[in-house]
Amino acid sequence: MQLRRRAEELKELDTQVLIISFGTVHAVRWWQRETGVTEFPILLDEDRKVYHAYGLRRSFWQVWSLRVMWHYWRMTRRGWKIPPIKGDPHQLGGDFVVDPEGVLRLVHASRDPTDRA
Repeated sequence: MQLRRRAEELKELDTQVLIISFGTVHAVRWWQRETGVTEFPILLDEDRKVYHAYGLRRSFWQVWSLRVMWHYWRMTRRGWKIPPIKGDPHQLGGDFVVDPEGVLRLVHASRDPTDRA
């Protein structure tokens, strides 16, 4: 995770990173154990109100596209193990930067699970 590698730099810039998940507490704890990411607070949005407010969609076709399958195939050829599916695999994510006044400075709604800003 790129943010994790730059956590100190972000702290020096007086930036706060929040991870928002629609998962359960159990799923978030599992993800933290698997990734080792504990530097950032995680907020649960089980009703997906934030996801809807930011226009993040669900899509079977975008999640299981040939482009995504090709990406996962290449990753497994390099030794990456596909983690078990937790929660809703069709919910797409995104990356957003909000300034102190609440103005969105970066808006990136992922087109598929491999697309991150």
